[in-house]
Amino acid sequence: METNVGLMSKLRYVYYDYWQEDGDPRVKLFPMMNGGPWIVLTILAVYLYFVKYLGPSFMKNRQPFDLRRLIFWYNVFLVACNSFFFINGLYYTKFGLTTLYCVPPDPNAFDPVWRYKLWVGWCFFFSKFIDLLDTIFFVLRKKFNQVSTLHVVHHTLMPIMCWAGFKYVPSETVAFTPLINSFVHVVMYSYYALSTMGPKIKPYLWWKKYLTQLQIVQLVLVLIHTSYIVFTPRCEVPKILFVIGLPQVILILAMFCSFFLKTYKKGETNHHMKSS
Repeated sequence: METNVGLMSKLRYVYYDYWQEDGDPRVKLFPMMNGGPWIVLTILAVYLYFVKYLGPSFMKNRQPFDLRRLIFWYNVFLVACNSFFFINGLYYTKFGLTTLYCVPPDPNAFDPVWRYKLWVGWCFFFSKFIDLLDTIFFVLRKKFNQVSTLHVVHHTLMPIMCWAGFKYVPSETVAFTPLINSFVHVVMYSYYALSTMGPKIKPYLWWKKYLTQLQIVQLVLVLIHTSYIVFTPRCEVPKILFVIGLPQVILILAMFCSFFLKTYKKGETNHHMKSS
C-alpha cells in the first residue's frame, strides 16, 4: 500500500506539481495553464496523427473537398485576430520598445490592465491551435505537397513555445515574438485570403516571395532577441526556456532559408538559363 502511495505521489509530482513550482501564479486561472503541458501535447499528437496518417488515408480514394469559401473566411478571421494582437501589443509595449529590454515577470501585477494583457496573451497562445487548421485544409484538399516538414514542424513547435512562454515568463520581454509574429500573420493570412478568390486575383499576388522573406526577417529578429536574453548575465528571467528555444529558432530559420533558396533562387536560375 505504501509503495502504491509513493508511486502515486511521484506520478502526481511529474504530472502536476513539478509544473507548478516555477509557473507564474497569475496564469493558473487560464485554460491549459494549470499543471503540465499534457492537453497541449495531446492536441498536437492528434494533429500529427491526422495530417501524417489518418487524413491521407481518409482522402486516398476521395475527391478533394472544395473549401474555398470556408478557407476565405477562416483567413479573414485570422487577419482580424492577429490585427487585434498586434494593435494591443503596440499599445501596451510602447510600440514594442519595452519588449527590447529584460523585464522579469511580476507575480504581484494583477490589476485590471494586467488581467487584460494576460488575457490577450492567452488568446495569442490559443490562436496557435487555430493555425493548425491550415494543415488540415491541405489534407482535405489533397494538397499533400504543401504538408511539408517545415510546415508541420513550425506548426507543432509554436503552441509548445507559446505555452511555456506564457506560463513561465508572462512579461513584456516574452511579448517580442508575439508582436512580430502577429504582424507577419496579418500579412500572411491576407495573402491566403486573396489567393482563394480565383484566377482574376492571381496577377496581384506577385509578392509571395517577399512574404517568405518577411518570415525569415522575423526569425532573424527573434534569434537576436532570444540570444540577447540568453547571454545577458543580469537578465533575471527563467533563461532555461530561452536556452531551449534558441536551437528551435535556429532550426526553423534554417528550414525557411532552405525553402526560400529551393523555391525562388532555383526558379530564377532556371529562368536565366532559358533566357540565355
